[in-house]
Amino acid sequence: MNPTSNLPPPPITYRLMQAVISPVFKAFGLSCRSAFNLCNEQMDRDLTKSESIRLRVHLSMCGLCRHLPAQFRGLRSLIQACEHDHSHDETSHETMPAEAKLRIAECLKSQQKS
Repeated sequence: MNPTSNLPPPPITYRLMQAVISPVFKAFGLSCRSAFNLCNEQMDRDLTKSESIRLRVHLSMCGLCRHLPAQFRGLRSLIQACEHDHSHDETSHETMPAEAKLRIAECLKSQQKS
């Protein structure tokens, strides 16, 4: 049984938007997929003027994608934090004390027995 079969149909405004506006968005490169790709590209390089305008127009109209830039910025800061943490561990690849490893191994063995 499909879990979405019990859901009511989407409102008429959503269906109208999908039927009318979605093809227009796609024709001008303003689809959600395009916005996602532009946000992704923005992490690696500066967007061109037309790309930046397309992204801003899409984000101003699409509530689902509006938070994409903030999510990508958060992802970038997490990646940078991980890279920073690993740069300190270049001399030592041991990140966990031997006692902790033994405790984990013992705990796993006891779980396997039960």
